[in-house]
Amino acid sequence: MVKALRQDMFSLPKGAGSSATYVILRKAPPTNESLFLEQVLISPSESSVSKRDHSFISRYLIDPDLYASVNDGDIGLFTGRGFLRVALTSRANHNTLLVTERCDNFCKFCSQPPKNRNDDWLLVQAAMALAAFNTSSQVGISGGEPLIYRSSFIRFLKFIAEHSPKTPLHILSNGRAFSDLDFTLDVAYQCQDKLHSFGIPLYSSVAESHDYLVGIRGAFRETIKGLINAGNSGIPIELRIIPTKYNLSDLEATVLLVSRCLSNLSQISIMNLEPTGWAKQNWHDLYVEPVRYIRELASAIDAAERAHIPICLYNFPLCHLPTELHHYAVKSISDWKNYYPEECEGCRLRNQCGGYFVSSRGVFHQSARKVP
Repeated sequence: MVKALRQDMFSLPKGAGSSATYVILRKAPPTNESLFLEQVLISPSESSVSKRDHSFISRYLIDPDLYASVNDGDIGLFTGRGFLRVALTSRANHNTLLVTERCDNFCKFCSQPPKNRNDDWLLVQAAMALAAFNTSSQVGISGGEPLIYRSSFIRFLKFIAEHSPKTPLHILSNGRAFSDLDFTLDVAYQCQDKLHSFGIPLYSSVAESHDYLVGIRGAFRETIKGLINAGNSGIPIELRIIPTKYNLSDLEATVLLVSRCLSNLSQISIMNLEPTGWAKQNWHDLYVEPVRYIRELASAIDAAERAHIPICLYNFPLCHLPTELHHYAVKSISDWKNYYPEECEGCRLRNQCGGYFVSSRGVFHQSARKVP
């Protein structure tokens, strides 16, 4: 019944529903059938499962550790190898769903290197997972490029508006699809009166620098046009900048450009590079320690302040920033991928600090400086 409803409600192509692997995790026997996903009962022991538990579930798992680590109603994902991971949980400080691995950019620091295969069924899975989870907390939508399947993305937004209307989405996009004004207006219509927003990067005010970092000639022109269309259409935009060796000297100019030419900017986010995906293989060509560009960082922040645009610093350990910039830093690294090295023990700023990416261990780690 779930598959039939999935096909009916989301207008799936024939056979697409069979790919869905998200499930609702239950810690107690459900009293009714879910319209969106199959339900799996998680039990701490064999003795806690009875025959009556099977009325509305597709299977059950005996795992005391899993039982202790999830809440009833969390969303799990069965991988192709049969492993289960928790995809959406009310225990997390932030949840994100991957809706495609395709992208029309090839960023030199891409954390999710693109794959050239059709995977629009991931949007369907995400829609069902969000409807089943039905949270009022913001959920991130990531890729790849989430807007690459344009008509499917519009259907995705319509489905969320109908079946999970209280869930605000923060959608990461390269913004190039918004260079199509008709598509932009369709998205804006679906986002009106909602709390949805888009995180869109612009890495430089110089076309050649931006195009080099995203790996596509002409991307700067489409991105700027897309940012203008989206802002003028009322779509809230979080403008993202990642400092690298290629755009450090341009941080302030980039902030000045967007503050003067774009509308509906809700925030500018400057993000320390994460050592994962292609960033690892290009690390020594790209990465600059924050201590080497504090002046440029402060100038960019000052430009945003003068334009009355909120600006935040993401993924920066506090010990790598001067005290006067600490209040701009966000404790941003998701709890499932951050860690604190031994040097952080006893640091008085630890509770305020987001720490380091787990992926930075080893050659990518920048030494912590304990603040006594």
